[in-house]
Amino acid sequence: MALQVQQLIEGKGKPVCITRDEPVTKALTLMVNNDYSQLPVTKTDGDIDIPEGMVTYEGILRGIRNFGARLEDLKVKDVMVLAPVFSQDDDLFDILNKLKETNAVLVTGTEGQGLVGIVTSYDSTEYFRDQTEDLMRVEDIETTIKEFIDWAYTEQDGKSRKEELDRAITAISARPNQNGNEAEKKMRGFDELSLGEYISLLVYRKTWGFFEPVFGIPRDSLIELLNKIRGIRNALAHFRGDISKEQRETLKFCADWFSKRMEEFQARLDREDQEQERIAQLFQKLEVVPGTAAVREETGEYVINPSSQGSMTEFSISEAGSGGGRYALLADWLQSQPGRIDHVQLTFNQVEEIIQADLPPSARDRRVWWANDTVGHSHSQLWLDAGWRTTYINLTEGRVTFSRIKEREKAYIAFFSKLLEELRRIADFPVKDVSPDGTSWIVIKTIAQQGGVTSYFTFSFTRDKRFRVELYLDLVDKAQTKAVFDKLFFQKKQIESTVGPIEWERLDNRRASRLALYHEGQISDEKKHPELQKWAAEMMVKFYSALAKPAEEAISEVVLG
Repeated sequence: MALQVQQLIEGKGKPVCITRDEPVTKALTLMVNNDYSQLPVTKTDGDIDIPEGMVTYEGILRGIRNFGARLEDLKVKDVMVLAPVFSQDDDLFDILNKLKETNAVLVTGTEGQGLVGIVTSYDSTEYFRDQTEDLMRVEDIETTIKEFIDWAYTEQDGKSRKEELDRAITAISARPNQNGNEAEKKMRGFDELSLGEYISLLVYRKTWGFFEPVFGIPRDSLIELLNKIRGIRNALAHFRGDISKEQRETLKFCADWFSKRMEEFQARLDREDQEQERIAQLFQKLEVVPGTAAVREETGEYVINPSSQGSMTEFSISEAGSGGGRYALLADWLQSQPGRIDHVQLTFNQVEEIIQADLPPSARDRRVWWANDTVGHSHSQLWLDAGWRTTYINLTEGRVTFSRIKEREKAYIAFFSKLLEELRRIADFPVKDVSPDGTSWIVIKTIAQQGGVTSYFTFSFTRDKRFRVELYLDLVDKAQTKAVFDKLFFQKKQIESTVGPIEWERLDNRRASRLALYHEGQISDEKKHPELQKWAAEMMVKFYSALAKPAEEAISEVVLG
């Protein structure tokens, strides 16, 4: 069904008008008192107001300037302009085209009713803003429902119960066949379902036991609410006219209710995770090594001590140095966290410090902005690619918790364990005594000078689906780091004669610099891991042999003068 002009004027009442022979001063008074930018000019035919034109501020000023007359000497007919006139059953998009040329159009009734309304550019903007807000609330509800379902089919250690979820999807996707007495089951992925199917999964009797204590309301009551939401969503999606004020209130109520339940649920999980970590530390007597990265539980503040000697936590990912936008800086920051940190809690202000920019208003107002969406949100794709996901969002307090993706963590441990085994087998230099900790990178050798470690030989997965053998330079002082890089670059021909072409990444917008070799590869492609591990081990031997001594000498020259 096409959208009609009628939808923009519903509930507004008849517009204030003026006739052509009245004084301009009266028109101006009406415009000022009612905060109007224009006023319809009509003539009366019985009880019908027939549109003749429009008075605007611009028209009044033009009349005064051209006549050289006082305002009191002018009539409306002297300053009025022609105005586009549309019927209330005309196509709404015809008005939008005309509003590109003029600020307002007049609207007449369909049965000789004369003037029934006026539509301005502001009116059309407000109309579509309301429509967009309604759809955004539907999206918020659907996203939150998906998050709840995801939690219901996830183990405590973060492992997905995919087979069980697939069985549930098959069960709720049953459809009657043409005979009406049997059902066919069409298997689809979780992200391919409709809102109605997500609702069915949420209230699926076999999983309702998970949701009942979370929601605290009868299942039938929730079904009644969500059936209303589905009806509203269908009306919006299929342009079945405007939704009512009551429906809009229902939509807002449901979005707010789900948001509060999710905040409560995630807060409970967050407390349980912290308690489990505290108990684990007590029993295992884990000690925090001085100088390593940490997260203060009371503030969520990331702390790092740059004076530590050889601490791997000083190494940081710098993918954003070569592009990716402001949120790539957040992905870099997360990807740089040492493996012993599984959760980091940040305030929105701290996120802004990391990305070196303000968050958009929607990040502070809408939970869906923080959703772990692999399709619609490029910013969430970045932190997912870095191996992290959001697990707690509190819009009221402005806080977000990121948690490491457990499956990815286990894959990194397995990959780097094999790689270290291969490297130690063929290397002619001692490899750092280190065990994989679940991060996407691992340091296998360092170069130290007075004041601490200044560079790192590392293996690292990148977010653009490549694997890297690298020398990461970071002397803390940016100028010194760039000076070391330049000294090495001066020896480019000699260095590359033994190792082959190198990517020389000065990273002028970052403190660190990098020399690297790249190979296509990603942690999810397990079949190619043996080939990648063999390449990486062999290239690191060549890389270290070609760069260790020149790097040490360059660093000494810069640091010691």
